[in-house]
Amino acid sequence: MFKFKRNDFSGLLLATRVAFSTALSLIAALLMGRYLGRIFGQELLFLLLGILVGLYAGFREAIRILWKK
Repeated sequence: MFKFKRNDFSGLLLATRVAFSTALSLIAALLMGRYLGRIFGQELLFLLLGILVGLYAGFREAIRILWKK
């Protein structure tokens, strides 16, 4: 049978960290944009700003993770 070593899953771990960091940043900023949009009455504007901020933060974190590796 096959015996897996810790290094065998390093690529999968890296891909999972990048995906989760991007997704969680996007979801958090999107929810914050929705919340602020409901408070100020400009839901579409704040939703779009939340998406842009979430994508920026997610990609920045993904690049930081990939450069560290």
